[in-house]
Amino acid sequence: MSMGPSTEIFDGSTYITSDYSGIPEVCELPDSSFRKIFQPLVFAVVFVLGMLGNILILVIYILYRKVKSMTDVFLVNLAMADLLWLLTAPFNAMYAVNQWVLGLFICKIFRSLYSINFFSGVLFLTCISIERYIVIVQATSALKLRSATFLFSKIATAVVWVVSVILSIPVMIYSRVEKIDEENICQMIFDDSSMVVNLGMQIAQVFVGFVLPSTIMVFCYSIIMGTLLKSRTFKKHKALWVIVALIGMFFVLQMPYSIFLFLKAVGSKSMPCAEKITRMNVEYVTESLAFIRSCLNPVLYAFVGVKFRNDILLVLKDIHCISALRYQSHKSKSNKRFSFMSSGTDSSSLFQM
Repeated sequence: MSMGPSTEIFDGSTYITSDYSGIPEVCELPDSSFRKIFQPLVFAVVFVLGMLGNILILVIYILYRKVKSMTDVFLVNLAMADLLWLLTAPFNAMYAVNQWVLGLFICKIFRSLYSINFFSGVLFLTCISIERYIVIVQATSALKLRSATFLFSKIATAVVWVVSVILSIPVMIYSRVEKIDEENICQMIFDDSSMVVNLGMQIAQVFVGFVLPSTIMVFCYSIIMGTLLKSRTFKKHKALWVIVALIGMFFVLQMPYSIFLFLKAVGSKSMPCAEKITRMNVEYVTESLAFIRSCLNPVLYAFVGVKFRNDILLVLKDIHCISALRYQSHKSKSNKRFSFMSSGTDSSSLFQM
């Protein structure tokens, strides 16, 4: 199949640029056994753990508590965003070992859901960091303006979803199913007239998907850590470790992929076959690291809280995994552990030790 001078190809779940202009011989990429083993394994683990964790969050909110704070709003929507991507994980695993067999419509939906999760996930993490800053650093004001901050969380949630959908529209428009080397590939095709859109998408992925969130998160959590270090009345050490884990998780899992996208956007499209193969393998690894966030978010953003752990125990009791006596014993012990949050602050999870 002949292709134009510049074609943007989706391979796996991301964009792989192949520029054939000026190249006397097309580089025939070998069958990637690395991808066929590595990515399905990652997708399987993330799918199982992520579905369990995020569904558990939704079950707790639906059956055991009400959404009544900014934290609640953002955690519920973060879980929903992660579940959106997790629904595509089986297709990702299947696509990693075989050609695309599900047609154009599913291809567009598949890519769009991935893109919506990419943006909404990091933006909700950013919203949570802002909410923590307001509740902890501006605690007095947060208490006085509780109803206003709750309204703000709903508005922020709507903005995040709208922005994520808008930024994902080009994915829906340009996704195609093409036959290349006798295999059907779910891909994005950009001709010369639409390369500006391609560049804009990559810039949006880097800026909205990493630069903006990381800047806000580092600022908010740095101020929070300073506030905790000055505190003498709160049990702060475990809370500080949670903050370090939150920042570390975001940078370790998201930064490599964002750096890769940036270098790909500004780098040369023409390269030797060996370098192109290496770049593809780097993309598989960094992209898979970014996916892991979907199963770690519930652990670091919800299950660290005393109330959430008590709710998990209640779920286990109700489905007869633990006895009522054991539930009361665990609950009594956890309630005795001191939380660094003030008793007047209605925060349901983050940093409650």
